Amino acid sequence: MRKVYEFFENMLFYPRWYHYPLILFFLPFSFLYMIIVFFKFPKRYEDLKVPIISIGNIIVGGSGKTPLSIAIINYFKAKKAAVVLRGYGRKSKGVVVVSDGKNILCEVEDSGDEAMEIAISTNAIVIVSEDRKKGILKAKEMGAEFIVLDDGFDKPFKKFNLVIDEKIKNPFCLPAGGYRYPRFFLKFADIVLEENRDFKRIVNVPKGDILISAISKPKRILKWWKKEYRFFPDHYEYKWRDLICFREKEIVTTKKDFVKLKKYPLKLKVIDLKIELKSDILRQIEEYLIKFHKKGN
Repeated sequence: MRKVYEFFENMLFYPRWYHYPLILFFLPFSFLYMIIVFFKFPKRYEDLKVPIISIGNIIVGGSGKTPLSIAIINYFKAKKAAVVLRGYGRKSKGVVVVSDGKNILCEVEDSGDEAMEIAISTNAIVIVSEDRKKGILKAKEMGAEFIVLDDGFDKPFKKFNLVIDEKIKNPFCLPAGGYRYPRFFLKFADIVLEENRDFKRIVNVPKGDILISAISKPKRILKWWKKEYRFFPDHYEYKWRDLICFREKEIVTTKKDFVKLKKYPLKLKVIDLKIELKSDILRQIEEYLIKFHKKGN
C-alpha cells in the first residue's frame, strides 16, 4: 500500500517517464475538474465582522501553511488570535475547541495533528470544525481579535487572502497533476507568497539515527537529512507495530509527527522549523488589521 501511495505522490509532484501514460489518461478528467472548480469558487463573500487572515495554497498537500500560521500568530501575539481549521484526520465531529489559548483541552485524536501542532506552538485559541463558519463564530464568541483561517482560499467569507505559490514539475490539475486550482486562480489572492522571496524556512535538524515522518511530500526534508529514513502517508495514524523495530534508535521527526508519536516509548528528537516573513508582508497584514478595526466592524 505504501508503494502505491508513493507511486501516485511521485506522479503528482515528481513525474518520471513511466508516469506519463497515466497522466495522459487522466487529462480529460482534469479538464472536467477545472470546470467544476471554476464554477464552485465563491463569487460572493459573507462578512462575519471579524478580521480573517486566510492561509491557502494551490497544490495538493503541504506547502507550509501550518508553520506560516504559527509565524503570523506569534508575530501578532499582542492580539488575541484564533486559528480555525478543519482538523484533517481527527476522530471527532463538529466544533471542537482544541485550546483556549492557555490550556490544551483535547487529545490529538480529536484535534488532528496540524491543530495540535499549532496549539502547542502558540498561545492562540485553536478550533477545529468541518463547518468553518461555525468555527469562526465560536472563535468570536471566545473573544478572538483576529482569526487565521487554515486552508481558507476557497471559503466564502470576507478575508485577507495569503496564498503560497509552490511550482511543481507536473503542470496539471487533479487527478492528472498536483494542482488543486489552476495557476490563474492566484489572481484571487491578496498576496501571493513565494519561498526565498517573501519568506524563508529556518530549519534546525537534530542528530539522530533515523528520520520518520508522515507529512505530505516528505522527500523535501531530505535536503537536510542524509541518513536512514522511513516515510508514511500524509496524516498517517501510527501504530506501535510500525514503530517497535525503531524503539532503540534515536528518531528524528517533525513537530506534526511528534504530537502523534509522543505517546509511544520512543527516543524522539524534533526538527525545529520556523518561517521568517519579510517585513513588507508583515506590514501589509498589520495594515489590514488596522483598517478593519478603523472601519468599526
